[in-house]
Amino acid sequence: MMDVNTSMDRRTALRRLSYALGGIASAPLVSGLLGGCQAPAPDELAAYEYATLDAPQQDLLSALVDHIIPATDTPGAAEAGVPQFIDKMMTDWYDAEDRDAFLAGLATVDARAEGGSFIALAEDARAALVTEMDAEAYEPRPEDAPPGPPFFRQLKDLTLSGYYTSEVGATEELQWLAAPGRYEADIPLSEVGRTWA
Repeated sequence: MMDVNTSMDRRTALRRLSYALGGIASAPLVSGLLGGCQAPAPDELAAYEYATLDAPQQDLLSALVDHIIPATDTPGAAEAGVPQFIDKMMTDWYDAEDRDAFLAGLATVDARAEGGSFIALAEDARAALVTEMDAEAYEPRPEDAPPGPPFFRQLKDLTLSGYYTSEVGATEELQWLAAPGRYEADIPLSEVGRTWA
């Protein structure tokens, strides 16, 4: 008979929920977003002090997130504060095991880069490596693979979450209305211009 009084902490519950949903998002990411974690405001970025990532990791992460969401007519992920968001997630929401796994995954990017440095690669070589890692992240995983999402899938989840919860992502990339006007059921996207937040 199962003990119905077995307690479960929030992280364990979120991790199990994430696995039940097919690993759509990691438990630390879900708990961080529910807890209000977001990128610093643009005027706070320069003063942000990293707590987990060292300077080479910050530079590598900035280059990677800008390959996932590059600057176009709107700022890219690094300019929106995604590296700072990821540092906050690693510091405040990831347990030591999950944080170490993410940092180990980050280190493999340089290990896979020709010459041992992703940042030193030419732009086309960077793009090729990112494309390769992205494809691998969605391949079927062997049964003996460690639990949790592959590194690059986790990086993409963190990048997208950090970007679209940032001030830049929510107000410059997406359109936002504090109090929308009248209801119109069918508006051509060409009139709207962008997806709504």
